[in-house]
Amino acid sequence: KDIVFSCSGFSFDEVDFLVDELSIPLIKVASMDVPNLPFLKHIGGKGVPVILSTGLAAMEEITEAVDTLTGSGVKDLILLHCISQYPPDDADTNLRNITMLWQAFPDALVGFSDHSKGTAVPLAAIALGACVVEKHFTLDKDMEGWDHAVSADLDDLAAIVHEGRRIAVA
Repeated sequence: KDIVFSCSGFSFDEVDFLVDELSIPLIKVASMDVPNLPFLKHIGGKGVPVILSTGLAAMEEITEAVDTLTGSGVKDLILLHCISQYPPDDADTNLRNITMLWQAFPDALVGFSDHSKGTAVPLAAIALGACVVEKHFTLDKDMEGWDHAVSADLDDLAAIVHEGRRIAVA
């Protein structure tokens, strides 16, 4: 299916395993690790692209994280605007942060980590220029568990991909 596998590492050993043993092509860093500068420096030394979620971080923390990652060798960095609620109220999503991140970090790409229900919000993020959309996936939104209701199912994922490509071209 030509899908790139990646994963978040939550410890030094996990990052070493993912990059050194599994040879994953990029590391995703959860927003809770934005202020963990020694961990980010370790990740930066691995020589792989990084996707950094910013949901739990203040601007000063994001700046320190970006400086740490790029200073330790990260050349390809994507920042994800994220609201760490499941699901967030639409009024709290503040998609304009995508533009703000671009302006603050012109050498990074910007994407969106979505926890909303449906497809409207991630499609709006694409319209604002998000180059990556991260969305949880489920086979059944009615399954037991805290995130199935906010996850994309097969139809949602197909709509995000198909309509997102149309939006990006337009």
